[in-house]
Amino acid sequence: MALFRIGICAATTAFVVGLTACAAPGQTSGTPEQFVVIDTEELGDFSPLLGHGKNGESKIFESLYRVAEGVDDRIPAAIPVLAAGPPEPIDGDLSRWRVTTRSGIRFSDGSSFGPEDVVATYNSLIDPAFAAPIAADYDFLRSAKQTGPDTVEFQLTGAYADFDHRLFVAIAPAESFAQPGPADRAELNRHPIGTGPYVLTESRPDQVVLTARADYWGEQAQVRRFVIRRSDDDNARASQLRDGADGTVLPPELAQAAAKDGYRVVSAVANDWRAITLPSGNPVAGDLAIRRALNVAVDRKAMVEHILGGHGTAMSTLVGPVYGETYDPAQDFIHDQVEAARVLDAAGWRVGADGIRAKDGRRAAFEIAYYPTEVLRRDLTMAVVSDAKKVGIEITPVAVDKAKMTPAYLAQTAFMLGGGGQPYTVDGQLYTKLHSRYATPGVGSKWDNASDYVNPTIDQLLDAARAELNSQRRTELYRQVQAEYHRDPAMLALVATNHVYVVRDNGWRITPTALEPHSHGVAWGPWYGLSRWTR
Repeated sequence: MALFRIGICAATTAFVVGLTACAAPGQTSGTPEQFVVIDTEELGDFSPLLGHGKNGESKIFESLYRVAEGVDDRIPAAIPVLAAGPPEPIDGDLSRWRVTTRSGIRFSDGSSFGPEDVVATYNSLIDPAFAAPIAADYDFLRSAKQTGPDTVEFQLTGAYADFDHRLFVAIAPAESFAQPGPADRAELNRHPIGTGPYVLTESRPDQVVLTARADYWGEQAQVRRFVIRRSDDDNARASQLRDGADGTVLPPELAQAAAKDGYRVVSAVANDWRAITLPSGNPVAGDLAIRRALNVAVDRKAMVEHILGGHGTAMSTLVGPVYGETYDPAQDFIHDQVEAARVLDAAGWRVGADGIRAKDGRRAAFEIAYYPTEVLRRDLTMAVVSDAKKVGIEITPVAVDKAKMTPAYLAQTAFMLGGGGQPYTVDGQLYTKLHSRYATPGVGSKWDNASDYVNPTIDQLLDAARAELNSQRRTELYRQVQAEYHRDPAMLALVATNHVYVVRDNGWRITPTALEPHSHGVAWGPWYGLSRWTR
């Protein structure tokens, strides 16, 4: 049901939050149509080909569909935005789909929106000439073409029953893609043109300003000016709230401390998981017995209780209850350090005089890299280090800068990974993280299959499930994926964390949050439906 949790426990479907400019503590700016937030992500890079608005969350662009708000116990419905209705398979063929587009919509530059813009966006997304970093997420798409004055046909590489939940990409004008070239150098990054309710009116490395469109085709946003500043340091963002910012995203403990003097906490349920990669190129982390032992040695429930403050759930196979019957709870890893020791003993990992195991002269020791500015990743890493040591595995936590996370580094070093970038189908949740094609150098992004996991059985099951027409059979195939993963885990999945936001309370009624992906911050949370806020 609805996703709001005020404080730790109390729930409601809507509540009142404030809109003030950045001012001194306890003061407001006197401009109630402005809202100032502190984000975690780099500012800029507005092109849809770089992932901006890839789940329908952009304020500048819109997509064919967006995720329904107010649903968190299952995968939410896909709500038409630029589409006039649901996508339809052509002649019952799930590899060919037709979408009818709305008419009468204009981009922020005054040009008309039409199916040609949808075609250009999706074809550019998968065109190697544009080098879109998210192209691997759409490897099921063969082409898009206009088939009428208001229709687009999508040709897929095979049947895909959940295709409607993969049509969330932000749509830009066809003219933006007229000259092929790397997406990260496109003019669209600096001067985005969309059909959304806001336009970009200021962009600096430290601040972005969005202004509501007076000529928006839908209902005009009452929040007239949306100011976004940036800090990837959790403590720094908490401090900026005390200095007058109106909202941000924080780890649960910091959020609770900040939720005073006119601020409240909103906990949005997310399918955003944290996991330790266990690269096959590392002789210890990539060892099957080590991977299996770690998966039962760690206490995920304790992590949820003590680190997440209850704002999340344990997750061990990347598939959770939101996927309904597809989720098989029998394949979850249960905390059992006795079993972890048995697995290691059986594989020849013997405890040494210092309490650390060894096999064939090699100590059961490796490093885990994490981002030190992110409190949640740091604390989860330390919990894994502690639990692993109890069964004789020595893990050294290493704080690293994001620039160090090259593909070569990830191929040898375990890393505290965040995932769930497109969790609205099981395929989107699992395929790029587990299929061996993404273990090939240069295929996908550096975060895809970061453990370089190769399991032919998993490959076969994922390919079969993607193309399976029968829903019951598809469910069974994904349950088999979980069973095989339990036998041969690719990584050490830990938790799915809610996104916890702190918001000033001062007179606005906000829309419910949506089930969120890994991405969070100003695009999501209380601001997902920003243009629909009312007094």
